[in-house]
Amino acid sequence: MVKIYRVQRLMIAAAVIIWAVFAGRLVYKGIKGETMDVVDTFCENVYYDISADISVTGKLDNGMSDTAKKLMMTQMAKALGLNRYNITEDETGIYLTQQSVNGSADISIKKSSTGEYFITDIELYKGFESTSDYEKLMKQVLEEYGIDTHVTVSMKGSIAGDMSQYDKSEVSGRMLKMLGAKTVTTGQIQDSYVVYAYAKSVKDSVSIGKNKINVNITMNYDETRGVTDIQLSTPIYNEDF
Repeated sequence: MVKIYRVQRLMIAAAVIIWAVFAGRLVYKGIKGETMDVVDTFCENVYYDISADISVTGKLDNGMSDTAKKLMMTQMAKALGLNRYNITEDETGIYLTQQSVNGSADISIKKSSTGEYFITDIELYKGFESTSDYEKLMKQVLEEYGIDTHVTVSMKGSIAGDMSQYDKSEVSGRMLKMLGAKTVTTGQIQDSYVVYAYAKSVKDSVSIGKNKINVNITMNYDETRGVTDIQLSTPIYNEDF
């Protein structure tokens, strides 16, 4: 029990450090796992403007009071080390946000025709080694309320120039090989080169037709910046569907 408590203290300390305005690179490193495999794979192949995005979503019980919802939001903020956040509320939901030079955090309860959803989204510009720690903390808070969670981890970055189809295939192929993933389908969707794949090492997956998918790579050229933007997501980038 003491060992678990110490690990949790280290994780919370890491969270506080990364949100400090002048925080540098984190010293603490998370336990190696599927999330860190994704982070390491991406950073081995993409070199510029790298960021990590961790999104955890859970559907709320219809009987939960507004007080309980706001308490859950502040508990999530505390777990993530947020202490200078803003809270706003309108007819679409409740929103808690915090910005820093090292990243951004958005915690929200959004209303929809199918119910209310608790969504936590963290974007890191530094300290990518803490990605798996944030994922665990975010899931833990929701699971303490008995809420099932859906997690998406996305790595984003750029490679200079307009990559050819061959180069895109080479880079995506290397990443899939490092993840032990097999291609399910690949192709061009409007201006984006898209790959969907499946890796046994990644626990979660989505089904499209008869196929299971849990690795998503997209690449598209940005003429203004003169770079090819690349994104690697597991199990799949939410905005794709």
